Amino acid sequence: MTLKLALIALLGFLAPSISLADSMGPNGDKFYEEAAHYENSCYQKTCTAPYSHKIVYNQRTRYNKLDQRTKVILRQVAIQQATLWGDSLLSDGYYSVKRTRLDHVLAFYKNDTLIGYKIRYSEKAWDVRDCGFNGRRDSLVHCPQGRIVEGSYVSADALTYFSDEERYAEFAFGLK
Repeated sequence: MTLKLALIALLGFLAPSISLADSMGPNGDKFYEEAAHYENSCYQKTCTAPYSHKIVYNQRTRYNKLDQRTKVILRQVAIQQATLWGDSLLSDGYYSVKRTRLDHVLAFYKNDTLIGYKIRYSEKAWDVRDCGFNGRRDSLVHCPQGRIVEGSYVSADALTYFSDEERYAEFAFGLK
Protein backbone atom coordinates (compact mmCIF):
# COMPACT_ATOMS: atom_id res chain seq x y z
CA MET A 1 0.00 0.00 0.00
CA THR A 2 1.41 3.37 -0.93
CA LEU A 3 1.65 6.20 1.57
CA LYS A 4 -0.89 8.21 -0.40
CA LEU A 5 -3.39 5.34 -0.37
CA ALA A 6 -2.81 4.82 3.37
CA LEU A 7 -3.49 8.51 4.08
CA ILE A 8 -6.67 8.44 2.00
CA ALA A 9 -7.85 5.35 3.89
CA LEU A 10 -7.05 7.01 7.24
CA LEU A 11 -8.87 10.18 6.24
CA GLY A 12 -11.90 8.11 5.19
CA PHE A 13 -11.85 6.39 8.57
CA LEU A 14 -11.56 9.66 10.53
CA ALA A 15 -13.90 11.80 8.40
CA PRO A 16 -17.11 10.78 10.17
CA SER A 17 -15.67 11.94 13.49
CA ILE A 18 -14.59 15.33 12.16
CA SER A 19 -17.27 17.91 12.85
CA LEU A 20 -17.60 20.57 10.19
CA ALA A 21 -20.62 22.75 10.62
CA ASP A 22 -20.79 24.59 7.30
CA SER A 23 -21.66 22.73 4.12
CA MET A 24 -20.91 23.87 0.57
CA GLY A 25 -23.18 22.17 -1.95
CA PRO A 26 -23.50 22.72 -5.70
CA ASN A 27 -23.69 26.43 -6.46
CA GLY A 28 -22.68 27.12 -2.86
CA ASP A 29 -20.52 30.08 -3.88
CA LYS A 30 -23.49 31.62 -5.68
CA PHE A 31 -25.72 31.11 -2.61
CA TYR A 32 -23.08 32.66 -0.34
CA GLU A 33 -22.98 35.68 -2.64
CA GLU A 34 -26.80 35.94 -2.78
CA ALA A 35 -27.00 35.74 1.02
CA ALA A 36 -24.51 38.62 1.27
CA HIS A 37 -26.52 40.68 -1.23
CA TYR A 38 -29.72 39.88 0.67
CA GLU A 39 -28.13 40.90 3.98
CA ASN A 40 -26.95 44.21 2.50
CA SER A 41 -30.35 44.88 0.89
CA CYS A 42 -32.32 44.02 4.01
CA TYR A 43 -30.05 45.53 6.64
CA GLN A 44 -32.68 48.14 7.43
CA LYS A 45 -36.20 47.21 8.54
CA THR A 46 -37.41 47.01 4.93
CA CYS A 47 -35.55 45.37 2.07
CA THR A 48 -34.59 47.09 -1.16
CA ALA A 49 -35.46 45.49 -4.50
CA PRO A 50 -34.96 42.90 -5.78
CA TYR A 51 -34.73 41.23 -2.32
CA SER A 52 -37.50 40.55 0.16
CA HIS A 53 -38.14 38.29 3.14
CA LYS A 54 -40.91 36.97 5.33
CA ILE A 55 -41.16 35.11 8.59
CA VAL A 56 -42.21 31.52 7.96
CA TYR A 57 -41.61 30.04 11.42
CA ASN A 58 -41.49 31.41 14.96
CA GLN A 59 -41.31 28.89 17.78
CA ARG A 60 -42.25 31.38 20.51
CA THR A 61 -45.53 32.47 18.88
CA ARG A 62 -46.19 29.02 17.39
CA TYR A 63 -46.34 30.54 13.91
CA ASN A 64 -45.55 27.96 11.23
CA LYS A 65 -45.87 28.30 7.46
CA LEU A 66 -43.22 25.63 6.74
CA ASP A 67 -44.18 22.25 5.36
CA GLN A 68 -43.16 19.38 7.64
CA ARG A 69 -40.30 18.23 5.37
CA THR A 70 -38.68 21.68 5.25
CA LYS A 71 -39.06 22.13 8.99
CA VAL A 72 -37.34 18.78 9.65
CA ILE A 73 -34.51 19.63 7.25
CA LEU A 74 -33.94 23.07 8.82
CA ARG A 75 -34.01 21.56 12.31
CA GLN A 76 -31.37 19.01 11.21
CA VAL A 77 -29.18 21.83 9.85
CA ALA A 78 -29.56 23.65 13.17
CA ILE A 79 -28.51 20.53 15.08
CA GLN A 80 -25.51 20.07 12.78
CA GLN A 81 -24.47 23.70 13.19
CA ALA A 82 -24.77 23.51 16.98
CA THR A 83 -22.34 20.58 17.19
CA LEU A 84 -19.41 23.00 17.09
CA TRP A 85 -20.45 24.75 20.30
CA GLY A 86 -18.65 22.07 22.29
CA ASP A 87 -15.34 23.16 20.78
CA SER A 88 -15.90 26.85 21.32
CA LEU A 89 -18.51 28.40 23.60
CA LEU A 90 -19.13 25.35 25.80
CA SER A 91 -15.43 24.94 26.50
CA ASP A 92 -15.38 28.55 27.75
CA GLY A 93 -17.54 27.93 30.82
CA TYR A 94 -21.05 27.12 29.65
CA TYR A 95 -23.08 23.94 30.00
CA SER A 96 -25.81 22.97 27.55
CA VAL A 97 -28.49 20.29 27.55
CA LYS A 98 -27.68 19.61 23.87
CA ARG A 99 -31.28 19.75 22.66
CA THR A 100 -31.20 22.17 19.77
CA ARG A 101 -34.41 24.11 19.18
CA LEU A 102 -35.29 25.79 15.90
CA ASP A 103 -36.46 29.23 17.06
CA HIS A 104 -37.05 31.39 14.01
CA VAL A 105 -36.99 31.04 10.21
CA LEU A 106 -36.98 33.87 7.73
CA ALA A 107 -37.38 32.94 4.05
CA PHE A 108 -35.60 35.32 1.70
CA TYR A 109 -36.30 35.95 -1.95
CA LYS A 110 -34.87 37.61 -5.02
CA ASN A 111 -37.55 38.75 -7.47
CA ASP A 112 -40.10 36.50 -5.69
CA THR A 113 -37.87 33.41 -6.12
CA LEU A 114 -36.92 31.63 -2.90
CA ILE A 115 -33.16 31.90 -2.40
CA GLY A 116 -32.93 30.40 1.07
CA TYR A 117 -33.57 30.70 4.77
CA LYS A 118 -32.04 32.63 7.62
CA ILE A 119 -32.52 30.45 10.69
CA ARG A 120 -31.98 31.07 14.39
CA TYR A 121 -31.62 28.16 16.80
CA SER A 122 -30.68 27.71 20.42
CA GLU A 123 -30.08 25.36 23.33
CA LYS A 124 -30.91 25.77 27.00
CA ALA A 125 -27.66 26.52 28.81
CA TRP A 126 -26.04 27.75 32.02
CA ASP A 127 -23.04 29.96 32.71
CA VAL A 128 -21.00 27.66 34.97
CA ARG A 129 -17.87 29.76 35.43
CA ASP A 130 -18.59 31.04 38.97
CA CYS A 131 -21.43 29.01 40.47
CA GLY A 132 -19.97 25.86 41.95
CA PHE A 133 -20.92 23.55 39.06
CA ASN A 134 -19.39 20.12 39.64
CA GLY A 135 -20.47 18.36 36.45
CA ARG A 136 -23.82 17.16 37.83
CA ARG A 137 -27.13 18.65 36.71
CA ASP A 138 -28.31 19.19 40.29
CA SER A 139 -25.39 21.58 40.87
CA LEU A 140 -26.75 23.99 38.20
CA VAL A 141 -29.28 25.45 40.64
CA HIS A 142 -27.09 28.48 41.44
CA CYS A 143 -25.82 29.01 37.89
CA PRO A 144 -27.24 31.76 35.63
CA GLN A 145 -29.56 30.20 33.08
CA GLY A 146 -30.17 31.26 29.50
CA ARG A 147 -29.76 29.95 25.98
CA ILE A 148 -26.90 29.64 23.53
CA VAL A 149 -28.20 31.30 20.38
CA GLU A 150 -26.82 31.24 16.85
CA GLY A 151 -27.95 31.95 13.31
CA SER A 152 -27.19 30.40 9.94
CA TYR A 153 -28.08 30.78 6.29
CA VAL A 154 -29.50 27.74 4.48
CA SER A 155 -29.96 27.48 0.71
CA ALA A 156 -33.41 26.60 -0.66
CA ASP A 157 -32.18 23.09 -1.49
CA ALA A 158 -30.51 22.84 1.98
CA LEU A 159 -27.25 21.61 0.41
CA THR A 160 -25.37 24.76 1.38
CA TYR A 161 -25.45 26.31 4.84
CA PHE A 162 -23.13 28.42 6.91
CA SER A 163 -23.10 30.36 10.17
CA ASP A 164 -24.33 33.93 10.05
CA GLU A 165 -21.19 36.00 10.56
CA GLU A 166 -23.29 38.59 12.41
CA ARG A 167 -24.88 35.97 14.68
CA TYR A 168 -22.20 33.53 15.86
CA ALA A 169 -23.05 31.49 18.95
CA GLU A 170 -23.49 33.56 22.10
CA PHE A 171 -24.92 32.98 25.54
CA ALA A 172 -28.07 35.05 26.21
CA PHE A 173 -29.06 35.35 29.88
CA GLY A 174 -32.66 34.85 30.87
CA LEU A 175 -33.98 33.36 27.60
CA LYS A 176 -36.16 30.31 28.08
